Amino acid sequence: MASEDAAGSAVSQTSPARALRRRAAAAAAALAAVVPLVGATETVGRDADAVGRTASAAPAPAIDLDELAWIAGHWGGDAFGGQIEEAWFSPAGRSMSGSFRLIRDGLAVMYELLLLEQDDDGEIYYRFKHVGRGWVPWEETRLEYRLTALEGRKATFRSTAETPPSNAPWWFTYESPTSTELIVTIHGSAGGDPAVLSMTRR
Repeated sequence: MASEDAAGSAVSQTSPARALRRRAAAAAAALAAVVPLVGATETVGRDADAVGRTASAAPAPAIDLDELAWIAGHWGGDAFGGQIEEAWFSPAGRSMSGSFRLIRDGLAVMYELLLLEQDDDGEIYYRFKHVGRGWVPWEETRLEYRLTALEGRKATFRSTAETPPSNAPWWFTYESPTSTELIVTIHGSAGGDPAVLSMTRR
């Protein structure tokens, strides 16, 4: 997942180390406007759905991580003025790990490290971090979301934070209408329409 602001600011992080740090800090602040993750209307928070109705943030009951195996694979598409790629390993050891990257003008400008884990209590969490060129992290700590619904090949994840940081979405969904399509819809807290990333299997 990646935001338009994140994508735009990532390109400028190719200068020397000091500039990289300044750009990374600026990018994290800018993500408040468009997150990886991009905004939804202010009525859409982590306890509301896409039309503003109250939605339960309770964990999804009795779901095994293997039920998310349809996310595994190599996916790609066009977004943010470049090419996006997302790749996931199949479930193993109660986990799925993955990565995301944005390429512009032949240069990778932003990465994400992705992890799905099923904890001892049975709940499934989506944890990730943004990284810029030069391995410059965009957050001090991980961003964490809990699986709260699974309807066929559509999974909903909501932030575990009372108030997510400005560079993070409130909630997002992964959906695979067919075996060759992956759609990520990201709802933020700064206003605007949700970001929709449409990818196909590579």
